[in-house]
Amino acid sequence: MSRVAEIIFSVIGLVIYGLVFFFSFRVLTMQEDTKAQFKQQMQDAMNSNPNAQGNSVSVDKIIDAISTGSLVIVIFSAIAIILGIVAIVFLKGNKKPKAAGIILIVTGVVTTLGTIAFGIFGGIAYLIAGITALVRKSKNKPNTEESSVENY
Repeated sequence: MSRVAEIIFSVIGLVIYGLVFFFSFRVLTMQEDTKAQFKQQMQDAMNSNPNAQGNSVSVDKIIDAISTGSLVIVIFSAIAIILGIVAIVFLKGNKKPKAAGIILIVTGVVTTLGTIAFGIFGGIAYLIAGITALVRKSKNKPNTEESSVENY
């Protein structure tokens, strides 16, 4: 049985997680001058806002949180990309569709939560592919040895 639908949804999820990886990696590897410029803009915004005057949150803490969040998103999206490729290999030629379905479902749920919902559309695509891979029945060819034994 052809597993084209599952492979297409897996590739869609793979592309989406690839985009999440790319943009998070870009934020993570921002140049120092860009960080300084961002820091100055944040400082100006906090100084101009009268509600933020008594706030004890520093701009450095915000930048560190963004950096840490970007690193976590990069790691989870890289895991999603690798496991998506593994699932596509399992689906190709109908080798291990059940294993691929389980991998896609678990990866879709875990990485959606791990990317702080930035990968939700990729996770949905992985879930659709995984559920389809588990639910779809493959057409089994009758075994000639068993059928010849039953006829006697």
